[in-house]
Formats: sequence, structure tokens, C-alpha cells
Amino acid sequence: MSKTYITIVYLFFIFIRTGIVYAASLDGLYRDIIRSDNQGYLPLFVKNRTEPEINTSKALQDVSEPQKETLKDSTTTPINLTNDRRQKEALKKAKQLRWENTVKAIQQNNVTPLDLEEINYRAGLNDTKAIEILAWMYTKGIGVRQDFITAFKLYKKAETLGVATAGRNAALIYKAMSSEQRAAIKH
Repeated sequence: MSKTYITIVYLFFIFIRTGIVYAASLDGLYRDIIRSDNQGYLPLFVKNRTEPEINTSKALQDVSEPQKETLKDSTTTPINLTNDRRQKEALKKAKQLRWENTVKAIQQNNVTPLDLEEINYRAGLNDTKAIEILAWMYTKGIGVRQDFITAFKLYKKAETLGVATAGRNAALIYKAMSSEQRAAIKH
């Protein structure tokens, strides 16, 4: 045996005999350190420390699939503990990109049914920009059949939602309408 090994074993036995080393485990060593830092007092968070109960058979099941953690409160409503921030940000970016692509397609007079669905959806949510674009589409006949009555109604809706130029555009559409179309609006 080497000299250093013998020295280490000898010192260890000396520490045990003199009472410097009390613990037989890491937890015991931790408690001894805490006790020496607190002048012999062992705080409650150390006294009440126990090993966690781990069910290894359940913990090892389905390791490949991440599980969503939930806590149950007193009303047994599950509380989601997963961080969905990145997923929500990606979804928000995807929606914004879809909107930008829709506007670009309308500008290029290359409207697809998906673009029309997107613009109608946003107009249904009272998005003022979407309503104004849809009214312009009905005025010019881009992506939809030209319809001055629908365009006029959409411009009036945009005006009630606070779009500054919508009232002027509605007046211009009204001037361009035939007398039958004007009569249809009044009814």
C-alpha cells in the first residue's frame, strides 16, 4: 500500500476517535456542518428533512414522453405547470405571418380562398384594418365579386370603429352607386 493511503486511513480513524467526524452518511455530514455553523443548534428545516418517497417503477414508465405536470387545489381544478410561453410566441408569430401574407396576396391581386377566409375572420373580430381592406376588395372586385353595397356597409362599420378615412370612402362609394343600389341600402 502507498504511504498516502495509509496516512489518510490513519487520519480518518483519528478523526472518528476524537469526535470530529460524527456522521456515517452525507445527510449526517450535512447536519454536522449546519450544527457547527449554528453553535450546536439544528434548525427545523434540517430536523424535519426526510428522504423523498420515490416510486421507481412509476418514475421509469414512459420516459420518452414528457408529461404535463399538474397540481390540484382544493376545488380539484388542475393547474398547468408547463411553460407555454415559447409555444404561444410561435403561434403569435405564425398568425402575424399569415396576416402579412394575406395582405401581400391582396396587394398582388392573387387572393386565395385561405386569404379570403383570413380577411373575413379578422373582419368578424372587428379588426379595423381587415374591415377596411375587405371593403376595398369589394369596391375593386379583387378576390370577390364587385359589390358596392357590401363595400359601403363595411366602410360605414369601419367608420363606427374609428377609422378616419372610412367615412370619406363610404361617401365616394355612395356617389358611384346606381339609384337601385342606393335604394337597397336604405331598406
